[in-house]
Amino acid sequence: MTGKKQELSERIQREFEICENHLSRIDEALEALEVALPLTVDAYVDLSESDVRCLDQFIFRFAKLQDALGAKMFRYALEYMDEDVKDVPMRDILNKMERYRIIESAEDWNYIRELRNSVSHDYPMVANEEVDTFNALIKKVETLRDVKERLQKWIK
Repeated sequence: MTGKKQELSERIQREFEICENHLSRIDEALEALEVALPLTVDAYVDLSESDVRCLDQFIFRFAKLQDALGAKMFRYALEYMDEDVKDVPMRDILNKMERYRIIESAEDWNYIRELRNSVSHDYPMVANEEVDTFNALIKKVETLRDVKERLQKWIK
C-alpha cells in the first residue's frame, strides 16, 4: 500500500469511527424520545426540557453524520478507489455514489440535506411543519446507517 493509500485508509477509518459515534448518539437521543415518537403537534408542544435537549442532540448528530458521510467520506472513498475528485463538484460526487449504489439517489441525498437544514437553522416554521420534518428525518436515520454500511463494504 502506498503512503497516500495508507493515509487515506487511516482517514477513512477515523471517519467511520466518528460516524459510529454520531449514530450511537442519535440512537441514544431517539431512545430517550421513544415515548414521544412519532412526534405529533401536541407531543411536540408539550416536550419537556430534557426531550428538547434530546431532539437538539438528534438534529446536531444527524447533521454531523450526513456531513461526515457526504462532505468527507464520499471523497475519501473515491480517492481510495483511485478516482480523481480533487476539483469535482458535489453533484458529480453524489452521482458517482449513486452509480456505485452507495446512495439510492443524488436527489434523495439532497432532499435529506434540505430537511436537515430546515431544522438545523432557526427558520420560522409552524409546529406541524417542524413535526413533519422531524419525523421525516427520524425515518432517514436508517438511510444514513445503510449508506455508511454500504460504503464500508465497498471500500473493503
